[in-house]
Amino acid sequence: MSGTDPAEAKTLAAIVFGEGEDPNNIVADFADELARRGHRIGGLIQIAATAQDCECRETHVLDVETGARLPILQDLGRHSQSCRIDPAALANAGHLISGAIARKPELLFINRFGKLEAEGKGLFAEIGEAAASEIPTLVSVSTRYLDPWRQFTMGLDVELACSRAALDQWWSEIAAWRAIYA
Repeated sequence: MSGTDPAEAKTLAAIVFGEGEDPNNIVADFADELARRGHRIGGLIQIAATAQDCECRETHVLDVETGARLPILQDLGRHSQSCRIDPAALANAGHLISGAIARKPELLFINRFGKLEAEGKGLFAEIGEAAASEIPTLVSVSTRYLDPWRQFTMGLDVELACSRAALDQWWSEIAAWRAIYA
């Protein structure tokens, strides 16, 4: 993004992270600051806690409107090779995101574009719904899923570095865009 022309601001943004980078804390801190400054935010942020017996991290999503932490993984046992995403929890996450879109926040957070979304499942439809709504939306995307993300967005997004500075720059461009077009 150029930072000079608000018309060039893109409302759909991917915070792209690679091996060893943790977007969760960066995004959570960003959301906390926006909420403290009185911005209306909505959606879900992924939070990973300590390791479990199965050597996977216990993962929750944080509803940024209510502060509720919702588990999204199911315990399939120590040696399971299956996807641990809880289908009921994923359906609930989709419902929460759709509800947030209906309330038209200033910024919507969607925790991940991952394996399921790359296959057209998971929160794929909700990400599309958010993009069509023109609500500024931030999605975390691993470099592992960057090619499917790019096929999905067809260049209608902006890719951000996994840093607070990148988020702040994008948000300032969105604010300039909103001042003119919203």
